[in-house]
Amino acid sequence: MKRTEQYSERLSRLYPELHEPVGTEKILTQTITFQVTDDCNLACKYCYQTHKGKKKMSFDTAKKMIDLLLTGEKGMRDYINPRRSPGLIIDFIGGEPLLEVGLIDRICSYTIGQMIELNHPWLMKTMFSICSNGVCYFEPEVQKVLQKWNNRLSFSVTVDGNKELHDSCRVFPDGHPSYDLAIAAAKDWMNKGGYMGSKVTIAPANVMHTYDAITHMIELGYNEINANCVYEEGWKPVHATVFYDQLKKLADYILEHNLDMEKDYYISLFEEKYFRPKQEDDLENWCGGNGVMLAVDPDGIIYPCLRYMESSLAGQQEPYSIGDVDTGICQCECHKCRVECLKKIDRRTQSTDECFNCPVAEGCSWCTAYNYQVFGTPDARATYICNMHKARALGNIYFWNNYYKKHGIDKHMENYVPEKWALDIITQAEWNMLNSL
Repeated sequence: MKRTEQYSERLSRLYPELHEPVGTEKILTQTITFQVTDDCNLACKYCYQTHKGKKKMSFDTAKKMIDLLLTGEKGMRDYINPRRSPGLIIDFIGGEPLLEVGLIDRICSYTIGQMIELNHPWLMKTMFSICSNGVCYFEPEVQKVLQKWNNRLSFSVTVDGNKELHDSCRVFPDGHPSYDLAIAAAKDWMNKGGYMGSKVTIAPANVMHTYDAITHMIELGYNEINANCVYEEGWKPVHATVFYDQLKKLADYILEHNLDMEKDYYISLFEEKYFRPKQEDDLENWCGGNGVMLAVDPDGIIYPCLRYMESSLAGQQEPYSIGDVDTGICQCECHKCRVECLKKIDRRTQSTDECFNCPVAEGCSWCTAYNYQVFGTPDARATYICNMHKARALGNIYFWNNYYKKHGIDKHMENYVPEKWALDIITQAEWNMLNSL
């Protein structure tokens, strides 16, 4: 399936020598997230940052974090270093990051300037990333900064598909919608030649708009569409039935319009290699929230991931910090213990036997930090999206087997979904139809 080359993939292609062993497993690119503000101009209904405020990062705090990264001092080189992670992605988030676009510009300039002065190995292998809601996009200062860093920047505007789906959740504090602003920003960036990523968030309040949302994005010219269901509690069995129906309708659209899913399009809701048992020795964690990523909040507190921050935890747990920009990382026994525990977490430790041995485990995702929010430990697994994953599996069986047949491709997607599970989502007649494909 067509998919834009990811930064780690580009590094792998351009610098094959980066794969040389260094004694420990390599992570070609490491992401460092700067929460430049926890303020936002929207009040999205599904946002996991439920405790946003008005904090903003000072340039002095940002400089201290960059200095720690580049010098490796105060424990930083033991967590991240350019030998183990030759590529660096500096990701700017909020709240809404473009509220602090001037600060972002100063951080980027300082980072590159220091890398030049130090002749740092990350100099030619550093990218910046911004994901915005698009509200501030057309402001002159924003345009100036986006163009200034264009060659080192991955920029995207969150558009949740069509107007109905987007505006059902992505609203201003007074309730008025944001779709028109978001889509205008996305179109302008693409018209200027910029690549526009996509991130469609599916939640209980908007799952019934999935078909309209994805087809709308196809008609807008998107050929790579990433969409996912939220991990949070709130899903009910009826949502799985609705989701299956939406996926089936979307499958029929793709088939009727002869979209080439092998060469021209990537729609993450349809994945050929998912929805089957996983190998028992495949213990990889789904996300990097087990000690692979790093994030710093406006106060300079360092976390393994932004979802361990106070603004994300909804007051359910204590923020899971592992350092700060003044004292460094893992400089006390508590922080050392947290990092050691995170690095021991894998799919087996997080999963119950039912999850670990699930017949459609391949492709089922989870968030380690959200597990901490729910259970008070990251070494657990929230399964609120279980039925949505099963519905997606059934939708993929329908799509791919019809797609293979239509295009004369000698492939077949096996149905590993137990009948008992399926009949909680679809009818017996629908189940029989899927098995006849």
